[in-house]
Amino acid sequence: MVPGVGVTAQDCRTQICQHNENTDLIRWRGDIWFVHRTALSQILGPNSALHVYRTRDGGRSFEHTARIEAPPDRDLRDPHFYLAGDELFIKALTRLPVTSPRDSDVDTITVTTRSSDGTSWSPLAAVGPVRWSFWRVVRAPDGAFYSAAYEDGDKSVVLFRSADGVAWTRGALLYGVSEDTPLETELIFVDARMIALVRMDGTDPELLGTKGRLRTKVCTAAAPYDSFDCGAEIAGQRLDGPAALLWRGRIFVVARKHLGESGRKRTALFELTMPSTLVERGELPSAGDTAYAGIAPLDGDRFLVTWYSSDLRQDPDWIAGLLGATDIWVATMDLSRLPR
Repeated sequence: MVPGVGVTAQDCRTQICQHNENTDLIRWRGDIWFVHRTALSQILGPNSALHVYRTRDGGRSFEHTARIEAPPDRDLRDPHFYLAGDELFIKALTRLPVTSPRDSDVDTITVTTRSSDGTSWSPLAAVGPVRWSFWRVVRAPDGAFYSAAYEDGDKSVVLFRSADGVAWTRGALLYGVSEDTPLETELIFVDARMIALVRMDGTDPELLGTKGRLRTKVCTAAAPYDSFDCGAEIAGQRLDGPAALLWRGRIFVVARKHLGESGRKRTALFELTMPSTLVERGELPSAGDTAYAGIAPLDGDRFLVTWYSSDLRQDPDWIAGLLGATDIWVATMDLSRLPR
């Protein structure tokens, strides 16, 4: 892995936005496209925006192509790319600038914006019901689009489906044990089987990841994905903000991990062997508020990956990192160098 800081703070309206986070990557029309959120901090606020870039040289340099502002009264975050037809889409979340346990009163609206050139983007348009947060949009082997969405208050996770990537309908309950505090759920297809990795924040003392259990539920479903088996569970790792990829039949996940009572966090690469064996394959340079990675292929074995991090030398705990400066990091991962 060859890491290097890729993006620094951007101007945000009349103030300096010091918090750069929530990254994603996609390959489109021969180039790799990159998006991230920037704001005054991790805290919900209308001072946020999304920034879009293109790299023509595999991540060595980035060209800024667009800036997408938050609505005047809402926060904007968690951008993820997907392709539908000939257009590039970004899915994102808007929320009221409210601070509450488990984002209980933020009235989330999942929105999309689309572009035919990566420079001009359509106005943000709501695509899901209020109080439901889509995570990453993925395409199934049958051509349909799917996203797992979690309910405000982190009460349950539901599957949404779209035939065209534009109009969405609610599908099966994916996971509904509210006491587990389920939220960000990554979907990945192995053959035609859907695998869902459900982040579970647990009880009040466990929310920060410093005490108690660290768990990720592994749910699976066969087409048409109307019933999920959630009998498997990863114990000891809570995969916050996961980004998964399938490489030569092996499942890899880049996600945030927790270092215990110190409150410090890292971004790491994990390998999942079904149904629930998780092995850490490497730690990326990271500290404080970190993770929410993007992954895009460079060739058969190498992938470009982005993530964000607080200052490595200061190594703040996560709470301090939420309010401090963060930068975007870029690395090349060569998965062929990992052990079997």
